[in-house]
Amino acid sequence: MSKDKIIQAAIEVFSENGYHRASMDEIAARAQVAKGTLYYNFPGKSQLFKTVVKQGIEDIMQRTEAELNSPLPMKEKIERVIRDHLDLFLESRHFSHIVFNEISNGIEQDVLDELKELKRKYLSFLASIIEEGQCEENLCRAVDANLAAASIVGTLESTCNYYLNHQDSYSRDDLEQFAFTMITQGLFISLE
Repeated sequence: MSKDKIIQAAIEVFSENGYHRASMDEIAARAQVAKGTLYYNFPGKSQLFKTVVKQGIEDIMQRTEAELNSPLPMKEKIERVIRDHLDLFLESRHFSHIVFNEISNGIEQDVLDELKELKRKYLSFLASIIEEGQCEENLCRAVDANLAAASIVGTLESTCNYYLNHQDSYSRDDLEQFAFTMITQGLFISLE
């Protein structure tokens, strides 16, 4: 039970402060556990960060898989997948930014390597979904699935960052509809 409290507190602290400014003391205080309990479960900040990242990525992959395996029409499945990703980026925007852009120095090399592998696995997972869409009724354009996966994640993250700085100009529904249109239809109707 205390491990779950620690992980939840760590998500909040990493999201609010970023990896480098987050402290184990603050995480222990937020989780309302003794520092000894924190260090018993997680010997260092990088191991705790790795656990949080791994759980977050596995959660979004499981949600995406569940949405795609549901009996809904494909359009609604894709809308739900986009909504799940927007939830991830909006609820923990700083954390998401760290995971996808700033996993760099300051973390032990073995943990850094594991996090990079998790990110690669996540993008490969999205690429496999795109490849399936290319095979099934020509649902997706014939594009490089790996580049498309990276582009989708980048589009969602940067759109969320913009939205968070301009919330008075857009509703959450506007954001979802925009992301859905950009991802499923692209920017141009036709260049021919």
